[in-house]
Amino acid sequence: MATVIHWFRRDLRLLDNTALTEATRQADQVVGLFILDPKLIEAPRVCQARLAFMYSSLADLSARLAKRGGRLIVREGEPVAELRKAVEELNAGALYFNRDYTSYARKRDAEVEAGLADLTKIRTFKDLVIFEKAELLTDGGSPYTVFTPYKKRWLGRIGDSVATRLDPEYASLKLTDASALEMVSLPIPAIPAGYEDAFFMPAGEESGRKRLAHFAGALSAKEDAHHPPIEDYAEQRNFPAEEGTSRLSAFLRFGALSPRQCYRAAVNARELASRVAQQDGCDAWIGELIWRDFYYQIMWNFPQVARQSFQARYSQLKWADNAEHFQAWCEGQTGFPIVDAGMRQLKAINWMHNRLRMITASFFTKDLLLDWRLGERYFWQMLVDGDQPSNNGGWQWSASTGTDAQPYFRIFNPTSQGQKFDPTGAFVRRWVPELAKVPDKYIHEPSTMPRALQEHLGVIIGRDYPLPLVDHKLAREKALLAYKI
Repeated sequence: MATVIHWFRRDLRLLDNTALTEATRQADQVVGLFILDPKLIEAPRVCQARLAFMYSSLADLSARLAKRGGRLIVREGEPVAELRKAVEELNAGALYFNRDYTSYARKRDAEVEAGLADLTKIRTFKDLVIFEKAELLTDGGSPYTVFTPYKKRWLGRIGDSVATRLDPEYASLKLTDASALEMVSLPIPAIPAGYEDAFFMPAGEESGRKRLAHFAGALSAKEDAHHPPIEDYAEQRNFPAEEGTSRLSAFLRFGALSPRQCYRAAVNARELASRVAQQDGCDAWIGELIWRDFYYQIMWNFPQVARQSFQARYSQLKWADNAEHFQAWCEGQTGFPIVDAGMRQLKAINWMHNRLRMITASFFTKDLLLDWRLGERYFWQMLVDGDQPSNNGGWQWSASTGTDAQPYFRIFNPTSQGQKFDPTGAFVRRWVPELAKVPDKYIHEPSTMPRALQEHLGVIIGRDYPLPLVDHKLAREKALLAYKI
């Protein structure tokens, strides 16, 4: 085959890129193309942090392609039209790309396959997940809707699906000097102002590989060994004041890392771990990769979850209509310190610790009785790692409306959650500085401080920090009644 176009989408890397690797095996020339889709980059609720991450990753990808004699062609416009133009310009024999499973991607890719069928051959590949679509089914032949048996099946099949060897280097990846083809390419857009030095930058494949190596440990004897955080993951992942999570979610979301790279690194770390507790940390992190696959297959097999509750009986649930409560939650002004700290972290760095995602979502849906779709939408607007299947799955889990959701009668107490997972208040003090001087005894219940102590500390509850938005005990009882449909 003379020329193949590889359409980069959510696979902004060279290493372990399924469609790209296959293209280089089959074609004499491989041209890398990225399309800036106005429906995505100009959407009313687009997250500027995600755009920043994507543009930074594209710059990294472009530089990596150039080092290997290739070139990234950037176009902007409607995908079918832009792809047709590129195919005609190159007289390309095929278009290769890795599959995506979100609501928009599903519709777009169907249009692409139909719109280019008369022009060129199209080949698509599994790359974004380890198991896709209906690849894992119950013994009865239906998609899994409960996580634990899905996890068991996933672990039973993983050895056949992903080799546990370490990643090969780039030696076999042959790329075309596309500059010789005189194709017009747009410049990669500038990173939105204010995000150049964000905590998740720089993005891209090189940064992702370095972060993975730091989290999961040295991948070969040639590298410096260290005690990798993954070994403590099971013990530390629920404490937001600690650096106990990988913070690799944005890299996975844009494909600067593949899930196979992450799985291999975790398996390698497990083999090197000397204690059971350290192995448990690796197993717990692999469990998060499985949750990711689980939510992706839910989104594919039950696409209605993008718009409605998975559990149909909750479609009649009477949600509250309270704009003031919604705004207070968004601004981190609810009067519950651990909730407010999480929401302020999100607003400041466009990322939130996973334990806090559960706490804030539970408070939103159970204490405030606000529709989970409103919270899901706000997270989508804010999160640098915002990914429809995981965001939707997490919100429906917290709201008890989804598949394998937390039972509706298990309602997080935001005060006790703070006391358990931020016992000294270190995280709260970092993000809610007006409470910095509050003693540990009151840090998660500042409204119970004696008035004299409030005056002495210079923080009057109700003036310098809000009173609790709701009475949790009463809110819990109200939620229990509402959910009894």
